[in-house]
Amino acid sequence: MSLANSTVQLPITPPPSPVPWEKEPEEISPIESFRRTPVQQAREITSRHRARSNVKGALAIATNYIVCALAICGAEAAQSLPRLYAAAAYVVSVLIIASRMRAFENLVHEASHYNLFTSPRAHEILEFLYAFPVFRLLQDYRRSHQIHHKHLGDPARDPDVIRIKEIGLDHLPDRFGWLLFGLPATGYLSYEYLTTTFAEFWTSGSSQVSKTVYWTMILAAISATHTAAYFAQYYLVPLLVILPVTRYWAEASEHAALDLTGDFGNSRSNIGLAHLWFMHPHNDGYHAVHHLDARVPFHALPTAHEQLMQENAEFKANTVVSRGFIQTFKQMRVMKMVIKDVTAVKPKSS
Repeated sequence: MSLANSTVQLPITPPPSPVPWEKEPEEISPIESFRRTPVQQAREITSRHRARSNVKGALAIATNYIVCALAICGAEAAQSLPRLYAAAAYVVSVLIIASRMRAFENLVHEASHYNLFTSPRAHEILEFLYAFPVFRLLQDYRRSHQIHHKHLGDPARDPDVIRIKEIGLDHLPDRFGWLLFGLPATGYLSYEYLTTTFAEFWTSGSSQVSKTVYWTMILAAISATHTAAYFAQYYLVPLLVILPVTRYWAEASEHAALDLTGDFGNSRSNIGLAHLWFMHPHNDGYHAVHHLDARVPFHALPTAHEQLMQENAEFKANTVVSRGFIQTFKQMRVMKMVIKDVTAVKPKSS
């Protein structure tokens, strides 16, 4: 997913089929197959896993709501326990809810590639179910995220790299403690979220009627049921306190401290259980596969990853894999980030 909070405004275009960086593998003869590059071989493997599923997309959305409801019920049931246990139950509940908010953001990411449902139009129609709850607008996110994929590693055009350089994550080993733990502890990330993503949700011209109706109905229901305190405890706290930090860690871990100049090794695969549940839900941690072929939907990423590791030597040799938070942080502490040298590509003289 994109690290940039702000969106890049570009003209709205219809769904490309396929988009430029998601080309179908070319048909080749048996003789030519021996001449394929490792990237061509890898994309031939991923092309086996591009089938979308309406059922799996709907279940992913529904599961997030169900988990949030169970977390709230559990925390409320624990209020009859001694104060320490009740407090611990509340903390666990908001951590779980924040993880599902992150999951909704990852579904926005999937929808930006038309990977949630078989119908491209369904992603816009059902945007209120998975994007509005976390103040995301699918059209705006898609426009910015397309630039990230098309210009990955370009310090002048890739929104993620621009953001990484603004924060200083391109020199992460030199300021590791401050950048990964000190900065999040200041509350700056919450302020930044409110002044960028949240503000742009309301100022953007995208989905004006639907987003206004959605949040008017939500606030009216809260007022009618006198549940503002619950809304603050179980929605605002995870949204504004926990999610900005987990989002920052998750998105920084995707490309920071890696070599972004090649076809392989430009994205970290965070695939441990803790990653897949808390920071990278819905298999978003399989980022190396995603950047190799963004048409592979979330539910097919693990299988595609395993086949690439077995069948493509370049992918296996260059993909950086982490199976836990500590391992990811250790990698980010010692590995250097390499971005593309755009000055090496000089424009042609007229």
